[in-house]
Amino acid sequence: MGNAGSEMTDNQEPMTVTTSRTDDTVVVALAGELDLHSSELLAAIVDDALSGAPRVVEIDAGDLSFADSAGLRALLSARETAEQQGVVLRLGPISPALGRLLDMTGLREVFEIPTA
Repeated sequence: MGNAGSEMTDNQEPMTVTTSRTDDTVVVALAGELDLHSSELLAAIVDDALSGAPRVVEIDAGDLSFADSAGLRALLSARETAEQQGVVLRLGPISPALGRLLDMTGLREVFEIPTA
C-alpha cells in the first residue's frame, strides 16, 4: 500500500463556498474538494440560492482541486432542481480536475462546457 495520499482521512482539504448576486444571477464559487463529504453543502447552498428566485445560478468550479462521483452527482442534482424551478444552472469556469471527470463520464456536453 504505502501511498497514504490515496487513503481516505479527515485531513482532506475542505471545500469552501462563496456566493454573490448580480441582478438575476447568483454565482456560487467553489474551492477545495467536491466529494462525498462536501456534496451536501453544495446542495444546501444551491437550494439557498434558488430561494432568492434568480434567473441563473452559475457554479464557478475553477478552484476545485478534486471532484469525485458524489460531487458530480451533487452538480447534476443541483442542475435538475434548478431546471424544475425554471432557473438555468451554468457550470463554468471549471478546474482541470472537474474537467477530467466530466470528460471521463461524457457529461461535459450535458453542462454545455466547450472543450478547451
